[in-house]
Amino acid sequence: MISLDASIIPAIVIFLLLIFVLNRLLFRPLQKIQVERESRTSGLMGETRAKMDHQLGLLDKYQATIKNARMEAYRQQEQVRSEAMQKRAEVLAKAKAAGEQMIRDSRASILSQVESAKQQLDLEAQELARGIASTLLGRAALDADSV
Repeated sequence: MISLDASIIPAIVIFLLLIFVLNRLLFRPLQKIQVERESRTSGLMGETRAKMDHQLGLLDKYQATIKNARMEAYRQQEQVRSEAMQKRAEVLAKAKAAGEQMIRDSRASILSQVESAKQQLDLEAQELARGIASTLLGRAALDADSV
């Protein structure tokens, strides 16, 4: 069994004095260093996280800008293609109209030439008929006059 005598009081005083001195010289500075190290580590981790979040935000913004630029380029490309198709359709329509007009003009010219040729042939046929008639009738007229 433990007996309590007068030597316990100096042991308690030495113990308390040792706790006070160790607390003052060892535990508080050690605890202060640990807190400072933790704050630096946590602070650096926090800064790192903040910088990473900032960089990720910049990356997202960059990707969104690239995506928007691509979409704008595709939109402009589609607009240019649409305008080109419209101009192509207009040119084709003009060419078709010009071709149809040329066909109409050619038909009219051909019909005019056919009519002119028919009239020319009629005139030539009449001339030829007169020549034949006059040759036949001229001889016949001469034959009739001589009788």
